[in-house]
Amino acid sequence: MLTSKPLNVFFKYAIPAVFGLVAISSASIIDGYFVGNYVGPVALASLNMSYPIVTIIIGFAFMFAAGSSVICAKLIGEKNVKEANNIFTKAIIFIVLSSILIVSILLVNLDNIFTLFHAENKLKELTIEYLSILLYFLPIVMTAIVLDYFVRVDERPNLAFFALFFSSVLNIILDYYLIAIKGYGISAAAYATGISQCFIFIILIIYFLLGKSNFSFIAPYGGINTIMKAIKNGSSEFVNEASSGITIIIFNYVMLKNFGTYGVTAFTVIGYFIMASLVVNFAVADSMQPVISKNYGALNFKRIEKILKIAVTFLILYGIILAFIILSYPNILIELFLEGENKKVIETLTLRFVFYIWPAFLFSGICILITSYFTALHRPMDSIIIAISRSLILPISLIMILPKLLGDIGIFITIPLSEFITFLIASFLFIRLKSDKSFVKLTHN
Repeated sequence: MLTSKPLNVFFKYAIPAVFGLVAISSASIIDGYFVGNYVGPVALASLNMSYPIVTIIIGFAFMFAAGSSVICAKLIGEKNVKEANNIFTKAIIFIVLSSILIVSILLVNLDNIFTLFHAENKLKELTIEYLSILLYFLPIVMTAIVLDYFVRVDERPNLAFFALFFSSVLNIILDYYLIAIKGYGISAAAYATGISQCFIFIILIIYFLLGKSNFSFIAPYGGINTIMKAIKNGSSEFVNEASSGITIIIFNYVMLKNFGTYGVTAFTVIGYFIMASLVVNFAVADSMQPVISKNYGALNFKRIEKILKIAVTFLILYGIILAFIILSYPNILIELFLEGENKKVIETLTLRFVFYIWPAFLFSGICILITSYFTALHRPMDSIIIAISRSLILPISLIMILPKLLGDIGIFITIPLSEFITFLIASFLFIRLKSDKSFVKLTHN
């Protein structure tokens, strides 16, 4: 991380992270394919109804994983291995205990939560059926997320990729057998996702327990200040995940109100297009966090700048290619998830969405990368401003205002307009940092 050529560092960490996150995120897309084709459109909509709950929980894990791992990366850059191991041990203990508490609270409140969402009877029933199974697996999945971040700080990105890839392949096999062959329904999708993602934890924890890592479990010492610092520093990751979950709740409500259950189904399909964009964006941004943090600890600011330019170029090119594919072949992509007598109605609505949403892919990558950049430099407030603008304030404000002014078109342009305005905010904060006298002085020392 500290001495290799910047281009080599980028590809060494970004490419395994991209393939790994694509593999693990494909779990929901794979579930969507099998559920949409073998169970039905209402069941497919129920996956989207459950998504906000899952993202908020997973967002907590990402927050703590990012916050604690960048602190450790900086400590390793400073050659303070003992304190890095102390924080690593505390991080694992904390995520295990807190995840069990969070999931326990949710399990006893699922019915009340979806009553508040005003979900229709069948939609509510299927959503609760799916979540009441998946939640039992989430403490293991959350711990696996934290371990994944530390594996990358430990300069083993290929191991992280293998764990995620193996999980994805297992998920496909289980979905096919349980849903397509056995016909067990939406509960099978929950078991397939939960069981397959547990193997990420198994593979990664073995690596740490065998003593092959530079990190090791020790008797933790000191107070909880480092835990609180990790939460604060990684808070933008939680905002990104949790806010997107809250935004999807609002969008689901608007789609139910304006288009009924099939509106939620159409938004679910669009969500897979958005996920294809965000998975790569987050993978690149997250993989650069430990790289930037280690170089920050070693005061290698010129390397940080070179690596950042490479990442920006990659994300811009990816956004252009993805927009071209989605605009050129929307029908083929949509048909992957839709089958049955109401297919045409949902497909027409989804195509309207596609026509308006593609500009979002051009801006989201840069916004997410700058958010991670600020997290890696231990500047959580700038990171939070971008994250909360992109994932919460702008989309919710616009979805409330634009439909009143523009009708249905206002719903469709909310996401791309949110991304564009966030891009302007992120650019302003980045330029402001570069002109900050204290930062300029630090980079020239």
